Amino acid sequence: MSVLSLLPITTFAQNLLGLTTSPNGGIHRAYQNPAWLADSPHRFYLSLGAVNIHANNNFVRYQAPFSLLRLVTGQVPNQYRQANGGVRFETSYTEEILDGQPKNGTVWGEFRGPALQVAVGERTVIGLSSRLRASGQVWGASEQLLSAVRASLNSDVLYSIPSRNNAFSTNTNTYAEVAASLGHTVYDEDGSSLMIGVTAKYLVGFTSGYFVNQGLSYEILPDPLTPSRGYMNVKEIAGEFGYTTYLQNQNLSLRSLVNGNPPGRGVGFDLGIAYRMQPDPYGATLKAGAAITDIGSINYTGDAYKINQQNLRFVSEDFNEVRNSEQIINVIRQKLKVDPANNIGSFTSGLPTSLNLNVDYERPGGLGLQIAYWQDLRGTSAVAMHQPSVLALVPRFNSRWAGVSLPVSYVNGAAQVGVSFRAGPVWAGSDNVFGLLGTSKNGIAPRGVDVYFGLAMGFGSRTGTDNDNDR
Repeated sequence: MSVLSLLPITTFAQNLLGLTTSPNGGIHRAYQNPAWLADSPHRFYLSLGAVNIHANNNFVRYQAPFSLLRLVTGQVPNQYRQANGGVRFETSYTEEILDGQPKNGTVWGEFRGPALQVAVGERTVIGLSSRLRASGQVWGASEQLLSAVRASLNSDVLYSIPSRNNAFSTNTNTYAEVAASLGHTVYDEDGSSLMIGVTAKYLVGFTSGYFVNQGLSYEILPDPLTPSRGYMNVKEIAGEFGYTTYLQNQNLSLRSLVNGNPPGRGVGFDLGIAYRMQPDPYGATLKAGAAITDIGSINYTGDAYKINQQNLRFVSEDFNEVRNSEQIINVIRQKLKVDPANNIGSFTSGLPTSLNLNVDYERPGGLGLQIAYWQDLRGTSAVAMHQPSVLALVPRFNSRWAGVSLPVSYVNGAAQVGVSFRAGPVWAGSDNVFGLLGTSKNGIAPRGVDVYFGLAMGFGSRTGTDNDNDR
């Protein structure tokens, strides 16, 4: 039994630090702050696409004989698979982090589709973009609860320890968006510029699920029916549970993106402001920006229930035959004694709203440094995805045809080291290099994984902007 089994197998993105923080990032900079569109050195910027896979958590360190990259991309060797093809994932493949803090876990993936950015006059830049996002999260769970789940309820160390009010949430979401962005310079005099930006998004939701625990009282007890097995005795549970069924009998494909009747629709916005100072036209540039991104939500037609039950019994074998999300939902619905007559029929799932701050310094010749911060603005009990809070230091070198950056970031209580390369239109990188490599064989014990690549390039030059070396 695992609340983590609510997470999708293939899922959604992080921050693409090397691309998002680069002066050559074009329309990708708008995902950090739409005001940065007005700072672009290019008259045109075309992105053919970008892909990112990301996972992080603060509960376990990874120590399996195969890498997280292989696990997330489905490339686990056959000797570590079960007869049915599923991954044989042993408890010993992870090591718990017991520090008394609430536990968060995120797996998400993102495809940024074709996008175009165009300068209109000397002060205004507009952009059109598209992307597909999918994510799964556990947020705010207690160590004690997750330890019980990890041990499949069979550790006698956990027996007869009462636990109450373990507030947490799980959320999954898969949706597409098309967006229009505008960046405009409202003031530009004496080497100082003030810029504002806005992005408006139309959202189409394909699938979503959530469980928000508002109060849980339980204990793990030895099972009198089966020796050496424990069970979870839930004395009381209160919360909210909802899901959609649109993708239960089909895979997400190009056809499903443009046809059919998806269950979710919504709108979203990004708002930003930025300042650039360059007293000497040929000297260093200092920039600062602030934005709130992913304001909004998706309204879904689906099953939604209020949960208030007592005296429930869970054993690890409840989920032994689970093979897909529909089976997971059916087991949860049965164990929580959900009455279909109480179906509310719809729910709203929020976007991962965050406050984004950054300060950037660049010298002539292409050497630069950015300090960036993303702060999650969603509450633990929200029916919404969360942007994990990130503090990043990103040194870089940029020239017209190539670039490299070495982002160092702090996410979910752990430091990560990344690298990003650009050669002409090709971008590739990772915000967590050691997460790609870590296995029990090399002694690296990462908390997550991150990798991205894309094709994008700018054309032409604008007056009134810096980064002459990039033109």
